[in-house]
Amino acid sequence: MSVATRERVPVDVLVVDDDPRKLAALEAILSATGENVVKASSGPEALKWLLRRDFAVILLDVNMPGMDGFETAALIRQRPRSAHTPIIFFTAFGDDTHAARGYSLGAVDYINPVMPAVLRTKVGVFVELFRKSEELRRQSQFLEQRAAQLRRLTQASLAISAAASVASIVHILADQARDVLHAHQASGYVAVDEEHTHCATSMSPECAALPAQLREPGPTVGERVRAANQSLRMARDDPDEGTPAILRGRIATPLAVRGRNLGFLEVRGKLVGDFTQEDGDVLLQLAHMGTIAVENILHTEERETNRLKDEFLATVSHELRTPLSAILTWARILDRDDLDAATRARGVKIINRNAKAQAQLIGDLLDVSRVITGKLHLDLRAVDLRMVVGGAIDSLAPAAEAKAIEITAHVPPEPVPLVGDPERLQQVLWNLMGNAIKFTPEGGRVDVRLDRTEQHVEIIVTDTGQGISPAFLPQVFDRFRQADSSTSRAHGGLGLGLAIVRNLTELHGGSVRAESRGEGRGATFTVTLPFTRVVELGPRAAAISFAPHRAIAGEASDVAPQLDGLRALVIDDDADGREAIAIMLTRAGAEVSTAASVRSALTSIDHWLPDVVVSDIGLPGEDGYVFIEQLRTLAAERGLSIPAVALTAYAGAEERARALSAGYLEHLAKPVEPTRLLSVLAAFRPAEGCRELRPVSAPRLA
Repeated sequence: MSVATRERVPVDVLVVDDDPRKLAALEAILSATGENVVKASSGPEALKWLLRRDFAVILLDVNMPGMDGFETAALIRQRPRSAHTPIIFFTAFGDDTHAARGYSLGAVDYINPVMPAVLRTKVGVFVELFRKSEELRRQSQFLEQRAAQLRRLTQASLAISAAASVASIVHILADQARDVLHAHQASGYVAVDEEHTHCATSMSPECAALPAQLREPGPTVGERVRAANQSLRMARDDPDEGTPAILRGRIATPLAVRGRNLGFLEVRGKLVGDFTQEDGDVLLQLAHMGTIAVENILHTEERETNRLKDEFLATVSHELRTPLSAILTWARILDRDDLDAATRARGVKIINRNAKAQAQLIGDLLDVSRVITGKLHLDLRAVDLRMVVGGAIDSLAPAAEAKAIEITAHVPPEPVPLVGDPERLQQVLWNLMGNAIKFTPEGGRVDVRLDRTEQHVEIIVTDTGQGISPAFLPQVFDRFRQADSSTSRAHGGLGLGLAIVRNLTELHGGSVRAESRGEGRGATFTVTLPFTRVVELGPRAAAISFAPHRAIAGEASDVAPQLDGLRALVIDDDADGREAIAIMLTRAGAEVSTAASVRSALTSIDHWLPDVVVSDIGLPGEDGYVFIEQLRTLAAERGLSIPAVALTAYAGAEERARALSAGYLEHLAKPVEPTRLLSVLAAFRPAEGCRELRPVSAPRLA
């Protein structure tokens, strides 16, 4: 409420006289003014009243026993708070000497005798003067409070501007709102989107001492403020059931800017009095500053995200085009007839190596996509982590030898059991060790250590490579982040490997951290996984083969099995891919027929019965799921069992599960290693001299 509209309140007037009759008479005279008359029968009693109250004017009798009026006035003037309070002396006996002494003590008038109308007029003048002085004093206090609030708003603005995140802005808003408005509690809430919400509460010690269920602000007020996009103010005596006394009375305002409502700011329990309109204006200013700061951060993050996307797409283009260029160039070279055998063999190896590099890039992109969409699932089973470490070292040994990098391993002699996905754990180790080898110069060293405690297992990969700068270290596990993303960078890649490491580790209930003493001083990556105390490591776990999750450049060393006597039907609408698979199977000794669609495949089966079908899923018109359904119907009608294997570019875990549930006995992702495909098909080769087909329920290969 403003000072100008403040309700007229009676002020205090002090009357001092030792005669009760005179006191009663003076009270009767002054009662017509409507002011509050306080009576004192002696000087000491008057001084006691002055210790408790401020008076507009003092009517003081001169002639009193003990301490007379002059002595009382002298003591009144010695007290700073009453040094300038107007004093009117009155007496039935007096002369000019008495009057002079009274004026010397700061009296404003000396009345002898007392005339009621004159007295009321004189007292009324000093009462109005007192009122105006009080108004000026209140205005001065109000302006001082506003100035203090503005100073605090300035400090809050500086703190908000320096904040580096939305969460820190919300905390600052809550702290500053409680401080600026002198309240017991302030709460802030910001919802960037459904997945990113931030809230913070600032409390006085008295509020913090309350039980949690009493001090927690309910959502009702905030929801009302957000829905209406308008401020709200409640007085202490407004209905607020269940709210402690110190938190009664509240004020809230939305956090909105440019038509966008991000949340709200609520303050409860003013230390003194009720929240005013001026408090609402201050809170609105604070909310406006906070909302603009949040918008600026979101805009900055959006621009940074867009920049990273553009940079990532440029990197993807470069990384995919580089091996593709080598493949196309060497394909044209191999088309010539004048090449010697050595050059031709070298070209084939280069094409093979670059094709695998492309497959690795595509695999990383698919893994990140599955993580983002929540579709990456683990195949959990008993694992001995020693085998994971050993498999990773074996698969990366050729790459390390090429750079003369020494790999040392420290693993305990006893098993290190864990429930996890062995292939994904292999991928974690392969990515960490692959990074270490990539960024370690020739002649360096990579150390792998496997430690365990009662609570967890640690896999530590340390290298003597180029290290990580302190500025980049906090971002090292972020997607698409690379310490050097320039066109002149020395190392390739998409910047996804470490992000995949973090996601896979967290899916296993663990964590990963990176440490480095700076550029040129190496790096250490520590994967922490929860230790499984009781795990039965059966023969299957002990015999797990850890082939590298991502193919290493070079020829596969596995000996391809032969398919002599096997009849295979290959279905693929891509002519080049269909022909390549047919040639591969034919060279392995199989008799092969091909089809480009479901219709042609079923027609082929009518006059040429295969031992196994290798079918793509993505086919024109009718897809591979339609084919497997019709094949099962056909087999049931004729009393046959024709096993089928899905060979498809739909490589996700969901696609694999769907294919297997549809009736395919195996799901293989393109591109497939020849030895892998031949090993799967070899299981369906009929016994020598026997054309009897295998049952559909034959066990699926792991």
